Amino acid sequence: MKPPLAPTDRLRVCIVPEYPLNLMVGGLQVQAVETLEAVAARDETIACEMFDWSSRQPPADVYHFIGFPPHMARVAELVTASGRPWVVSLLLGAPSAGTVKMATARSWLKAAVTRGQSLRTVLQRAHRVITIMPADLEAASHIYGLDSRRMLIVPHGVAPGFFHRDPGAWCAKHGNDPFVLCVGAIQPRKNQLLLAQACNALRLPLVLIGPVLESNQPYADQVAAEMRHNEPLGGRWIRGLDRSDPLLVAAHHACRLFALLSTEETQPISVLQAMAASRPILLLRSGYTRQVPFDQLPCASSATLEAVKAALHQAWGKATASQLSEDFSWPSVAGKLAELYRDAVETRP
Repeated sequence: MKPPLAPTDRLRVCIVPEYPLNLMVGGLQVQAVETLEAVAARDETIACEMFDWSSRQPPADVYHFIGFPPHMARVAELVTASGRPWVVSLLLGAPSAGTVKMATARSWLKAAVTRGQSLRTVLQRAHRVITIMPADLEAASHIYGLDSRRMLIVPHGVAPGFFHRDPGAWCAKHGNDPFVLCVGAIQPRKNQLLLAQACNALRLPLVLIGPVLESNQPYADQVAAEMRHNEPLGGRWIRGLDRSDPLLVAAHHACRLFALLSTEETQPISVLQAMAASRPILLLRSGYTRQVPFDQLPCASSATLEAVKAALHQAWGKATASQLSEDFSWPSVAGKLAELYRDAVETRP
């Protein structure tokens, strides 16, 4: 055992996103950046840094992988070889029982055939494996043969500003008219085109906030065409709004309804933010919508225009406020992570 850190020691924590930040956008990239910022703000004795392939500094004291695609297994092996502990946040998206069985079988088969460092073997060397909800913890335990005593649940964090209603910045710039809000990178799995078509059919103003990856430009062109029909209703697409812009928080507070019709999510940050802002919410029925804290939110039954129109019409008229525990606020989440990092360093052999 290493001796406990002295109060004056600064613990170096390296956050490892699943892909380079300049090549990807989305929830995991946001989570990596906000984890770094929140932990650094929460505990002045921790020095946080983002993983840099070109760095020649000595290894950090502890590494935190946000997401764990196969190519990161080799990095984790090198961290282990350096004598540093590491933790990993796994995001599995609340898979079904059948999916878990298939993934478990593939995991065992790959390990048996290759007789090498399977993902299962690498993950078993992590100091702790974090999941964001109970269903993911159970699934990860089965798929990778992980000891549940070495696992814990830590949700995505939400900035404190979302919990304190203040639509002023949005209203000062865009007025007080009600609108449907959707936040997220523009891509087919998030179904912004379907949402825009439904809003146009019901003549509801839609505000989209989100960037476009080059690979999704053809889909974005269709979204843009549909949004041009929505502009006379008061809608708009804001592509370049930075996540730290006060207008983003204010937009959540100012909307009448938040909608995300995504088919594949784990614990979508934008929905958590809308819940923190106590906004009415409409989702598309999916695996994650059966999990806490989303299981009580209204859902469209299918990704068809008629189903979405019916659900959207009802949600717009009913406008039932949502809510979210402040256990999801970044100060609370960052405090749990800071304790975890210290435990990893102080208890390593």
